[in-house]
Amino acid sequence: MKKKTLGGMLAVAGLVLAGLIVIRIVMGRDAEDRVAEGELVDFNHLPAVEKQGRFLMCPKDFCSRAPDAEAPVFAMEWEQLRDLWSEAVARQPRVKLVAGDGERRKIVYVQHSPLLRLPDIVTIEFVPLPDGKSSFAIESRARFGWTDFGGNAERVRAWVALVESVAKKS
Repeated sequence: MKKKTLGGMLAVAGLVLAGLIVIRIVMGRDAEDRVAEGELVDFNHLPAVEKQGRFLMCPKDFCSRAPDAEAPVFAMEWEQLRDLWSEAVARQPRVKLVAGDGERRKIVYVQHSPLLRLPDIVTIEFVPLPDGKSSFAIESRARFGWTDFGGNAERVRAWVALVESVAKKS
């Protein structure tokens, strides 16, 4: 009985893995690195219901929905914060800048997972604050699947910590 259960579980795992490989081949890198209009984040008009596989960090009272964490405030103009952010993110593995507005106040990245190269979409909008300060709103989300196993929260927190450490040095 135990051999049949183990064999069945291995068969299911094999089918899931084969399905992921097929998806990987069919989607192709070019399609994954484009952001569709429905995937663009408007932090002032977020859906009321939060989906799994997402992590949201915003300055106080900036986003239309309560964030998972409050974004830090930096003692610099938003353009300088953007430049520090862009420099830090450029050093991250498997990250590609795929969209941005004219001023680059809002930037969209795709980062691929290490093993299957599945894409996660990261949107950041830099927020000018009074007295020469700034912050940002950021959402990181899995494009496919129902969960991210905490990967999006981990990514955002790591990137923010990196930018905070660079900002302290400048």
